Amino acid sequence: MKSLIGLLVLSSILVLPIENANAQSKKKKNKKERRMEQFVETQKLVDSKAFIFVPDRAFPQGGRSIDLTTNYGFIKVMNTETEGDMPFFGRGFSVPYGGDGGIKFDKTAIKDEKLEINEKKMRISYSFEAAGENDTFRISMDISYSGSASVTVISNNRSSISYNGEISELEDEQDKE
Repeated sequence: MKSLIGLLVLSSILVLPIENANAQSKKKKNKKERRMEQFVETQKLVDSKAFIFVPDRAFPQGGRSIDLTTNYGFIKVMNTETEGDMPFFGRGFSVPYGGDGGIKFDKTAIKDEKLEINEKKMRISYSFEAAGENDTFRISMDISYSGSASVTVISNNRSSISYNGEISELEDEQDKE
């Protein structure tokens, strides 16, 4: 009788980890499927060329990161045009006196556009050039499966700067034109 009870206890101890492992693998599979669904949605958003990047943190060259929750900025992509108004922290080499302190470009044509999609890593690289009033900016976006993005802006007249934030759909229909 004691050996029968011992055998039942032993078998239940061995069965529980197997059931736990099956539940864990289903959970991982569901997590992977959810990530893939998010990646497909993010890819559709980037392919539509109608999205906005809003930063929440800036990383100036040679400095500490800066919280941007109270210092609003954006980069809009609207088909063949782009618009941006981003705060800038760093060194300016040739900025006009009394000029704008930020990185600004008003509805300007997107030039030298490149889009690379890495399905294995679930990452999207999107880069282009935009011309401001007195400067040209090279913008590189590294977008994750969830829509979070790291953006680097390289300027002719300023030190480079990076931002972290999110991309999302444009809200106004007129911005999509």
